[in-house]
Parts: sequence; structure tokens; C-alpha cells
Amino acid sequence: MEKQLGGISARQLSVALVIALLMCVFVWGAIYARMAERNVRIDKDLLFLYLCGVQMSDSTLHDEQIELVNQLVSISASDHLIYRAKLRASYCNNYPFTSLSMYAAAKVQSYFGITDPEKDFPTFLLSSMRWGMTLSGGVLGVLCLVCAFWAAKGDPPLMLATFGAVALAALLYVIIPSPSLSWMLLKAPPVRNVNPQDILGLGLYTWLHPSGAFSPLSVFPRCLCAMLTFAAFNLRWSGHSGAAYWFPLIVCFVHQSEAPILLAVMIACDLAVRPRSLTRSAYVIPIILTIVVIALRERMFSTLGFSGLTAGIILALIASLAILLFAIPSAKSVITSRWVNVNRWRARFYGRFPLPFAEALVIVSIWFAVLVICFLFRKDTFYRVIYFWSELPSRYVGLFQLTVFAGLTYPVWRAVVSWRPRAVKEATAIISCLMLLLAVNQWRHPWDSMTVLANQTRQFEETIAKGYAGDSGSFSRVETPFYYLLVRRAFLGGEGTAEYFAKGRSTP
Repeated sequence: MEKQLGGISARQLSVALVIALLMCVFVWGAIYARMAERNVRIDKDLLFLYLCGVQMSDSTLHDEQIELVNQLVSISASDHLIYRAKLRASYCNNYPFTSLSMYAAAKVQSYFGITDPEKDFPTFLLSSMRWGMTLSGGVLGVLCLVCAFWAAKGDPPLMLATFGAVALAALLYVIIPSPSLSWMLLKAPPVRNVNPQDILGLGLYTWLHPSGAFSPLSVFPRCLCAMLTFAAFNLRWSGHSGAAYWFPLIVCFVHQSEAPILLAVMIACDLAVRPRSLTRSAYVIPIILTIVVIALRERMFSTLGFSGLTAGIILALIASLAILLFAIPSAKSVITSRWVNVNRWRARFYGRFPLPFAEALVIVSIWFAVLVICFLFRKDTFYRVIYFWSELPSRYVGLFQLTVFAGLTYPVWRAVVSWRPRAVKEATAIISCLMLLLAVNQWRHPWDSMTVLANQTRQFEETIAKGYAGDSGSFSRVETPFYYLLVRRAFLGGEGTAEYFAKGRSTP
């Protein structure tokens, strides 16, 4: 007799799961490919990622970035431009997966004679960027979807919540205009007012559309981390929490700065919902390994001026105070009784909800706390406001959007399936039709050809040949030539940033 799961046979559930997975791959792949077409081109950020991949193969090339900083200082460039150059030079190891993928694509093309950098460098550069970044990210994203659905294979409500989360995120991404999130804590009237209600409104809007820079449907390394997060929480919700704790370690090599956020939130979820689980070796080992890797590789905090020594002193003082309090019998008794009350409330509150919903509540609660803290520090050092406090809330939302969608809708799907078991097949069919329309809409529009993009790059080289034109205008206009020249020099030799700035100074 065929096994039944919630009133639906295992075979029917397997068919529904495969259809849901294929539809998610189709629509996620369509939007992902469209985002790659729009974004993977000659731009300062992607050229920097490419350069980092090249430098991982030869560490001596990193000196070129130090030389860029020196050149900017010598021409008295703006402090902000110099700061950005220093910032990039200090965290070039942040994105090894994407950076090495682009460099590997370049080596493969050269080896098989597909493109020749000496004959047509613009085409070679664009082709290796597109194939390396897009293909590697696409494969990783699809594997994350496979993992998420595999985890949900024995739980019809979780399968529908997973399917619905991807569909909802895709629909909102397509129909809702992208918000302006750059430097969100800087006052820019009439576009943005930095007050509690407006920042809260912008933050809530971000949950609907995190923008192309942060959305799990996009191509950048932080977006791939959102897919890894989605897979990790599905594993947690299906009883594989030990395996899920290895995902922050993977994230370290996709986007280093996202790993501490994911690890901290996973630990917070366990502290809130099931604190005893954190004593298991299956949890402790990956947590310790991830912390070690983060400590060895993370450079962002020191670059932004956060003192590791100060943080260590604060932690030591807190630990000493805790030890002192527990050494005093009366204080220990008070703390123990208060903890018993808190723990009883925690168990009673979160025990009322299914695990996905409970953890989604924790994630949203942390987001609100992060938003409040960032708002309170809006008058901190200018650079930290721009590159840390303004980015942290949006980065957090993008990382957990799919997870929160799935977690918050899980009780609804569980109630629906309990009330009407056939809803699994019906919901799968309805959502599949919606996703099919979304995917077809993305695929049917014309795509930019490599020839057109390469011709645009050749025009860009003509601009570079004139030398440095000052630091007025957007960062993209000013900085893109820097990293283009460094990448070209790594492959072809020739002039670098020193010659570029010299020509600019000699131009009347």
C-alpha cells in the first residue's frame, strides 16, 4: 500500500515536488539571467571582483592596488575616492567564489582558443566575466533550490511554503519598483528624509523588493548567499540542523561579510527556540570552525575603523562581570530565578508556533533591532554611516527574504493541507502557472549581444586613452578605468594607473 503523507500519496508528493522545483529553477533562472544581462558588464564593482580573482593566482599583483592608492594621493584626489580605493584593496579576498570563477573562465577561454586577449581584449574580458560569474552563480543557485526542496520532500506544507516563497519573491521583484537603498541613512531631500517613520517604511518596503543589489534573484555574491541561507533554513526545518550549520562556512568563501550575519542569526534562532541543541557536537564543531575562518579572513570591521582590541576588551569585561556575579551566591540566586522565568516564557511563547514560523519571527525581530540600532548611529563617522550602518539593514533583508516568506506562510499552508489534502496538487498547479508566466515574460525580451557590449567597451577604451579626467561625476565613471587598466595590465602588460594619471595631468 502506498505511503500517505497528510492525505496525499508519497508518489503524488514527489511529482508535485519535482514540478515545483523545476518551476523555481525556471523562473529563478530567467530573472537571474536577465539580471546578469543588465549588470554583468564593464563596471567598477565587477572589474574589482575580476581583479581579485587574478590576484589570487599571483599575490604580487596586489601591489597594483596599493600603487593605485598612492597615485590617488599624489594627485590630491578627494578623500572619499582615496578611502574607497583603500577599502577595496583591504578586502580583495572577500569573494573568492565569484572572483575565481571569472578568472577560471578566462583561463579556459585562452586554453581552448575561444577568445584571445591580445587580439580582442574587450570581448575576452566581457566573455570571461559573463560566463564565469553567471554560470558559477547559476549553478550554485540551482543547487541551493535542489537542497531546499530535498529538505522539504517529506513535509507537504514546507514544500508549498518553499515554492510559494520563491514565487512571491519573483512576483514582487517583477511588479514592484526597486527602492533606492544606497546610503539610506543619509538625508537626501526631497528623495529621502532620515526620520524614524520614513526609515521604517523604507525598511518594510525592502522586504517586498530588496533591489537588484541584495535580492536572492540577482547575480552578485551577496545574492548567492541569500540562496545558501534559504537552503540552510530549510534543512533546519526538516530536522537537519547540524548540516545547516556548515552553510555559514560555505558563505565565508562566497561573501565573507555575510557569514557572521548568517551564523549569528542561526545561533539566535536556536537560543530563542531550542537552546539545548547548541550543546550538541554536530552544532558546536561547524560553529567553531566558522568562527575561526571568520576571525582569520574578515577585514571589513578593521577597515571601517572598528577596533578589534576595543571589542575584545568589552567582551572580556562582560565575561569578567558574569563570572563575578555567579561567584556571589545572592547574585547567582537572583540571576537563576530570573533566567528560569525568562526561559519559561520563551518555551511557552515559541512552543505555540511551528518551527519555521517561530524562527521567522526571530529573524524579523532581529531585523527590527538592527534597523533601530543603525538609525541611532546615523550620525557616526561619515564612512561608517555609508558603508556599514546604511547597508546593514538592506543586506540583512536580502539575505533572509526567502526564508522569512517561507517561515511566515508555513502555518497557513499547514492549515490548508490539513483541511484539504488535495490542495497540494491544486496549489502546485496554480503557482506553476504563475511562475511559468513570469519566466516567459523574462525570457521573451531581446537580449544584448556580446558584440554590442564589446563595441561599447572599445569606445570606453578610447576614453581611457585620454587619461584621468578628475573625480567629478559618479563613482562608476571615475573608478571603472582604474580597475579596467589593472585587469588589462595583468593579462597584457603595458601601461597601468601611473601612466593613466600622468596623461590626465598633462592634458591641457
